[in-house]
Amino acid sequence: MDTIFSSASSSQKSAIKVVRVSGSETKKIPKIFSFKPTQPRVASLRKIYDQNHNIIDNALVIYFPGPNTVTGEDVIEFHIHGSIVIEKKIYDVLTQLKGFRIAARGEFTKRAFLNGILDLTQAEGLNDLINSETENQHTISMSQYEGVLSKKVYSWRDEVIWLLSKLEALIDFSDEELPAELEQIFNSKVLKILKEMKKSMRYSNYAERIKNGFVITILGRPNVGKSSLINYLSNKSVAIVTDEAGTTRDIIEVIMDFEGFPVILNDTAGIRNTKSEVEKIGIKRALKKAELSDIILILSDNEDFAYPELNSTCKKILVHTKSDLKMLPNKGIYNISVKDDIGIDKLIKAIVSHLESLAPKENALLTRKRHVEAIQRSINALNDMHKFDLNINPEIASENLRIVAREIGSITNIIDVEEILDDIFSSFCIGK
Repeated sequence: MDTIFSSASSSQKSAIKVVRVSGSETKKIPKIFSFKPTQPRVASLRKIYDQNHNIIDNALVIYFPGPNTVTGEDVIEFHIHGSIVIEKKIYDVLTQLKGFRIAARGEFTKRAFLNGILDLTQAEGLNDLINSETENQHTISMSQYEGVLSKKVYSWRDEVIWLLSKLEALIDFSDEELPAELEQIFNSKVLKILKEMKKSMRYSNYAERIKNGFVITILGRPNVGKSSLINYLSNKSVAIVTDEAGTTRDIIEVIMDFEGFPVILNDTAGIRNTKSEVEKIGIKRALKKAELSDIILILSDNEDFAYPELNSTCKKILVHTKSDLKMLPNKGIYNISVKDDIGIDKLIKAIVSHLESLAPKENALLTRKRHVEAIQRSINALNDMHKFDLNINPEIASENLRIVAREIGSITNIIDVEEILDDIFSSFCIGK
């Protein structure tokens, strides 16, 4: 296997850059760059030279012997001055050597997985951690990187293997029935696993939203203050605000952070009867976007919040705008004024409160589509077992348990499916 190298820091000019090398040829690095070998895990200042013995840089060099490293292999890090030229000179030396090459996206982490340093869910958690932008994204990705989901998956698999061993014993002694007490324990364990898996499925949408953002759509008639509100919340003019009705024709998206929750805020076309075909398309898109949202903010500058065209069961928050002119006393309606900064904080707290109510009490969340699909197939197999008598058809039950064990195992450890692994790790940044 080739020895790989890449920058583990920004590709732009900076004070310090880190160039990481990993693989079986790593021990040759001191000879290649003409410096004295360093003690393992000790940062040492070394002059590094090119093949013509011209000095490249004074760098801190750290050698990490495998297998207890980030990749499970021998690793060397160069902490160089952050010049793009210095980095390029190191690359030029290494690319001329047989057995050395620049790492592909995610290849360091992929090697960590293949060498048993991380399982697949931890590797995915690491990628999410690097890309996290809000407090809740950080919390969920860190828990996954630390193995919270892995522990849950392993516990399910251990239970399934235990059940499978009991069934296999029953099949080996086919003239005997499963003892009544053991059959009760068997059924109890299956129901427990099913209950936990179904619970994890219920919160899979929450996990997806934490990763990609909760969708909040602002809906209302023209000139009720939709664009003004989104401009105020985003603190910049992203939408056109005029006295002319129908100026917003398409959906405008703004990504925001509401107290740790990633939010995609949508400004939409004003809902009204119109002869304009372009405006009709905008209204149709607005209603469709609202129906797919997690929260709909229904804005009105009077007491009419009715939209019979809207077909959605999601959370709806009624917002009375222009409250500097008139306040509505109705309970459950949020009075706001962008002009005089009235009620905006209360509105945001109401949104955050609803998002908090959606959160599970644990962080073992299914954060990927492949996790959800594997658990759904496991649930189907476990449900199928109830159709058959264990003592009459233990072979069928045993086969279903094998399916469950395989599906659960695929969440943390995919073996010999190179295309799937490539797809997963290709989303990583260079140097990870």
